[in-house]
Amino acid sequence: MPLRRPRRLLIVSGAALSATLLLASCSGQTAATAPSADPDAATVALLYGTTGDYSIMDGGYAGFTAAQEDLGFNPLELSSPNTDDYQDRLDLAVSQGADLAVGIGFQFAQPMGDTEHPDTAFVDVDTDIGTEIDGVTTISFAANESSYLVGVAAALTSTTGHIGFVGGVDQPSIQNFFVGYEAGAKSVDPDVVVDSTYLSPLGDFTGFSDPTKGKEAAASMYAGGADVVYAAAGGSGQGVYEQAAAASTDSAKVWAIGVDGDAYAQVDDDIKPFILTSALKNVDVAVQDVITSFDEGSLEPGEQVFDLETGGVGYSTSGGFVDGIADQLEAAKTAVVDGDVTVPTAL
Repeated sequence: MPLRRPRRLLIVSGAALSATLLLASCSGQTAATAPSADPDAATVALLYGTTGDYSIMDGGYAGFTAAQEDLGFNPLELSSPNTDDYQDRLDLAVSQGADLAVGIGFQFAQPMGDTEHPDTAFVDVDTDIGTEIDGVTTISFAANESSYLVGVAAALTSTTGHIGFVGGVDQPSIQNFFVGYEAGAKSVDPDVVVDSTYLSPLGDFTGFSDPTKGKEAAASMYAGGADVVYAAAGGSGQGVYEQAAAASTDSAKVWAIGVDGDAYAQVDDDIKPFILTSALKNVDVAVQDVITSFDEGSLEPGEQVFDLETGGVGYSTSGGFVDGIADQLEAAKTAVVDGDVTVPTAL
């Protein structure tokens, strides 16, 4: 129910609650509670990794804080860098009396499906398209469509006819970025060479948080002749961006393409000139939308898809590096939205 149940709930910083959660998981202790600022307001929990990932965590946190400023709910932040405590954090949200729990990442799909939550609404943000969980709202993004557009940009920008792709984890949701990227590039140049690699195997999520591996993978691609590399690798993408700057020379500039958030706005000034564009996934908008729907009493279980047509995905224009190909990019976008082009999917 939206913003009406009286609760005596915890309001702490993400860092403090992360530490408490780790303590609880190791020793069986539970989080301390304190009276909320407004006992009549609902409590909304955000379950996420850590900010600074240049990706969905930053977007999810931005949408959560914007919604909190607008609606005045009691925030409960369950942040953790661990990849094995999704169930623990979900259980903690329920035990702390959260009215709404918003999990950022497909890893919450199984815990949300397995957990009884009669008094807590569950939302899983960034699930694979087609994911349906009984009693849960799932938010998915057509990442293949935004990847198609940056593939078009890569092929139009490349002077070598050779581009690359670095994925974080070798799993269908990340393969979906690649197939869209490759299709977009080949729509421009059927003979374009598209290298691809994944930083970790299926089930190993460290590929999303290893900039060193990202940098090494990009270095190999640039050395092999690729002059544009798309990083769909979460925080590991930082290494790709850094390598684009390091590998560029006065006579041969190379580019990186970001993912999910606008990498140009996130990297240091000395790296900005090498960020061609980013495939955007508007996680901030999705999170703010679902919390607002909860507030209005209109949030329903089921899948919500954010795609090019709805404005849920797109590409960035920061830096002005794609201004010269804007007409081609917009034509490609229109073709997808109008149904003249069907972007392939790995899902």
